[in-house]
Amino acid sequence: MIALPNATRARPIREGGDEGTPQSAVWVWIWRIFGPMTWLWELSFIAWALLASYLIFAKGHLDWTHHALGRDFINYWTAGHLTLSGQVNDIFQPKLFLAHERQMFDPRLPFHFWSYPPPALFLVAPLGLTGYFTGFALWSLGGVVALYFALRLWPEPGWVRWMILLCPAVPTDIALGQNGAYTAALLIAGLMLMERKPAWAGVQFGLLIFKPQIGVLLPVTVLARRHWKVLAAAAITGVVVLLASLLVFGPDAWRGFFGPTLTTQAIMLRQGRGPFRWMMPSAYMAARVLKFSWPDSAMIQAPFTLLAIVATWRVSVRRDVSGAWKAAVVMTATFIATPQAFNYDLIPVAAASLLLLRHDRRLWLSLPIVILAWTLPVTMLGLQYIKAPIAPVVLTALLLRLWALADYRPKRRLKRSIAAQAVSNT
Repeated sequence: MIALPNATRARPIREGGDEGTPQSAVWVWIWRIFGPMTWLWELSFIAWALLASYLIFAKGHLDWTHHALGRDFINYWTAGHLTLSGQVNDIFQPKLFLAHERQMFDPRLPFHFWSYPPPALFLVAPLGLTGYFTGFALWSLGGVVALYFALRLWPEPGWVRWMILLCPAVPTDIALGQNGAYTAALLIAGLMLMERKPAWAGVQFGLLIFKPQIGVLLPVTVLARRHWKVLAAAAITGVVVLLASLLVFGPDAWRGFFGPTLTTQAIMLRQGRGPFRWMMPSAYMAARVLKFSWPDSAMIQAPFTLLAIVATWRVSVRRDVSGAWKAAVVMTATFIATPQAFNYDLIPVAAASLLLLRHDRRLWLSLPIVILAWTLPVTMLGLQYIKAPIAPVVLTALLLRLWALADYRPKRRLKRSIAAQAVSNT
C-alpha cells in the first residue's frame, strides 16, 4: 500500500481508484464513469474551457482586462528581446522595463515588472528570436512537454499522469503565461530521481535556482534522507549557473536584481493591491487579504512554515515510506512553507492530491480535500476576492492527511506482523 517502497505493486485498495472497484468489468466501468476520478476530469474540463474562452474572446493582442494576452508572458518576451539586444541592465530597472514593454507591445499596458534573478534570462533569451504570439505558443507548449516527460517518472498508471498533465493548474499557467509547468517539471523529476539517479536529481534542483521559493524545502528532504550526492550535484549546478549568469550578463544585472528589483518586490508584498494577491495561496497573503498588517501576516505565516518543515523532515526520514509519497509531502508542504508562490505553481499539488485519492481508504475524508486542492488554482481567485482565503487551510489539510497516512500505515502493518508472529510461536 502507500507506505511501502514498492507502493505501486501493493495490494489493491478499495477506495481511491479503479484498483479498488469490484472485479466485475461492468462495475469497473461504472466506477470509472461515475466515480470521483470522473469528477476531477470534469473539473479539469471546465478549467480548459475557461482557458479557451479567455483566448477566444480576447480583444486582439489584449485580453478583456487590457493586459497582454497571456498576461505575464509579456515579461518573458520583453526580457528575451532585451537580453539579445544587449540591454540586460534595463530588465532590472522596473521603470525602464515597463517603458520597454509599452514601446514594444502596447502603450496601454498596466504595470508589470521583472522579478527573477539573472539566471532566469537563460530560459527566456530564446524568446527574443520570436514574435509575441509565436513565442507565447512555443513557451506554453514547451512547458507542457517538459511536464509530460517529468511525469513519466511518476510511479502511477499512464492515465493518472494524463490527469495531472490536464489538471486545472496547467490551463491556469498557460492563461497567465507563466513558468509553473517548467518549475513543476524540475521539482517532480528531481524528487523522483533521488533514489535512482541522485546526480541528475541534484541537477534538477540546482536549475530551480531561478525560482528558489519552489525549492525551499529541498534541503530539508535531502538532508533528512542523507542523499549527499544529490546535495553535491545541486550545489555544483547552482554555482555553475550563478557563475555563468555573472559572466554572461555581468555584475550590474545582479546589482539591479538585489537593488530595484527586490525593492519593488518587497513593496508589492507589503503594500501591493490588486489581482496578484488573489493568486497567492500562502498564509501570509491570506492574512494580507483579511487586512492584517504585513508584520502580523508574517507572524501568521511562521507556524505554517514550521509545520511544513517538520512534516517534510518526519516523512523524509522514514525508510518504510515510498519515494512517491515522500515527494507528495514535499510538493504539498512547499506551498505551505513559502509565502511567495502563486496559483499557477500548484501543478505538483495536483499530483499529490491524486496520489492521496487513489490510496486513501477513507474516501469520505480525502475526497473533499482533493477536490478543493484540485480546483484551487481557479477557485482561489474568486474566494480571495470575496475575502475567503481558504487556500492555506486546504493545503494544510492535504499535508496533514498525507503525513497521517505515512505515519499510520507502517505502524499498523508492524502491529499485524507482531501479532502474526506471536500466533505462529504459540
